[in-house]
Amino acid sequence: MKHSTKHQGLLAAAVAAALLQTSLTTQAGLFKIDFGSLENERAPVDASDNPLTDANGIPLGPQPLLLDWNVIPNWTFADPNANVAPDSASVLGVASADGTSVTWKLKDVSVTPNNNVTLTMLDNRTLAEKLSSDAPPYMLGQTGNNPTKEGRDVVYDGVRVPGIVKDDYLYRNPDTDGSETLMRIANLDPGTYNVTVFEGRTTDGKRTGKVWVDDIKGLKEPASENTGNYAGKNDAGDVLLDGQPRTVTVKVNAGEYLWFAEMEDNSGGISGMVIRSVIDPADSKGLFKLDFGELENERVTKITNANKDQAGEDASAPPPLTDWNVIPTWTFADPNSNVTAGSASIKGTANADATAVTWNLTDFSKDANKNVTVTMLNNVAQNEANSFPPALGQSANNPTKEGIAVMYDGILVPASVKDDYMYRNPDTDRSETLMRFAGLNPGKYKVTVFEGRTTDAFRAGKVWVDDIKGLKEPADQNTGNFAGKNDAGDVLPLGQPRTVVVDVKAGEYLWFAEMEDNSGGISGMIIRGVPAAPSAVSLLSSAALGGAFSAVTGASVDAAAKTITIPAPTSSSFYRLSGASKVSISTSGANLVFKYE
Repeated sequence: MKHSTKHQGLLAAAVAAALLQTSLTTQAGLFKIDFGSLENERAPVDASDNPLTDANGIPLGPQPLLLDWNVIPNWTFADPNANVAPDSASVLGVASADGTSVTWKLKDVSVTPNNNVTLTMLDNRTLAEKLSSDAPPYMLGQTGNNPTKEGRDVVYDGVRVPGIVKDDYLYRNPDTDGSETLMRIANLDPGTYNVTVFEGRTTDGKRTGKVWVDDIKGLKEPASENTGNYAGKNDAGDVLLDGQPRTVTVKVNAGEYLWFAEMEDNSGGISGMVIRSVIDPADSKGLFKLDFGELENERVTKITNANKDQAGEDASAPPPLTDWNVIPTWTFADPNSNVTAGSASIKGTANADATAVTWNLTDFSKDANKNVTVTMLNNVAQNEANSFPPALGQSANNPTKEGIAVMYDGILVPASVKDDYMYRNPDTDRSETLMRFAGLNPGKYKVTVFEGRTTDAFRAGKVWVDDIKGLKEPADQNTGNFAGKNDAGDVLPLGQPRTVVVDVKAGEYLWFAEMEDNSGGISGMIIRGVPAAPSAVSLLSSAALGGAFSAVTGASVDAAAKTITIPAPTSSSFYRLSGASKVSISTSGANLVFKYE
């Protein structure tokens, strides 16, 4: 009987594996929402508002149809689809029976789309009634506008945003100051998401909103805005042609909703929103955040309105950093002379001959690896070959102060980190400062470098993995330009971080060469461990062919051999192999072995 039961279980396994293979689902998601259809459907005109024509004098048509954005045109609760043009990219909405909300189904343009996500818009009626108890300005819908047309494509949180998305927007109807449009996003897969909001209009002084996670009622709305200003002007009134998107990172659990409150101020609105799934930084297999330069961290409140334009939009002292390794101005002779007591700056240790300084780094991931160090030293061979003076250390500088916090590789980078930097002392053109990272756990890492200074045309470096001597340094830079200006000379207030992925094996070191060009330096570096990709297959079992399937516990997956091994069942069982094809089954002792492709 025992043998017969095993045989029946094996036969059932074979049938189920052959018939019930399913596609793999992974936590992912990319939802791009374009608020406003005016620019999408507008025929191009010149500065005098005359239609542009082709070589034959025929007027040009609208921009190519957007295929990967969810476009929401002007709408009302009474008729949400009155402005949905035929064959356009605009999506249809469905009003609730009582006419108090409209729901749109959103397209997920990730590689593993979730087709169940919806956006519901509704009024914050409680707030409207507080604004006027006699005649509450209840929301009727949203209306589009496009007073400025920069026509510039940009990249926000790694996602390309066409000019036709950025250059128009929707605002609440009526646009009563102090009112809100509530947006509820349902059915997101559990995970961590970046929520990026932006307004392209460059004549609007300030736009803010609230992002939070809640149940279907949304009663945990924050008391005040938490996005920061995402208008096309900064707080100093400077026009930002590329905008200033703001990103908030949230964690959504099963059954929870993502909420956004678009805060009306009787001027402007919201142009777009990007919801992108990311890995929770704390779940990284190692997270080391280095801030080069202490000037902005330790700046005191002394900027006045008179010099605010020169000093940047942040006129107050920044809050103390608690989760960055700050390296202040240092020398080989005295690495700690600029470490201020009670600050976030960390102390370094010089070697006996004062040719290297080593700092112990804090790992801000859950791994909490306490063995990682960075050692800075001269490139002696390069100095001798070119008669360069040896480096004495590094000095900090902060000539531009944009005051904008940014997101790089899913990590929040405060303005106080981005707005200052360190350079080699002396800053001899073509010399280098070498950085050697020891003690990293084996695995893949993303190495992101950046400079916030917006008056420096070009910064580059070299990233590689080597032994302790570092003699395999690349001949040329491999980061690309990470300065605050692009190669065309355009100022980039949000910076242009560059990321290189490396694979560190046991006993190896991560190296970085900061290449000096007598201008600028490096503001920061993020070293983030990339979690190993989950197995592309999973094994589910059920006691009945039509029953509920659940994950098999105790399964041993060998991704290299493409096998899954489990103890043979003691009763008839059905198995479903997800994410695999061409499955074969064999026995090995008291085990079942599933072989797949």
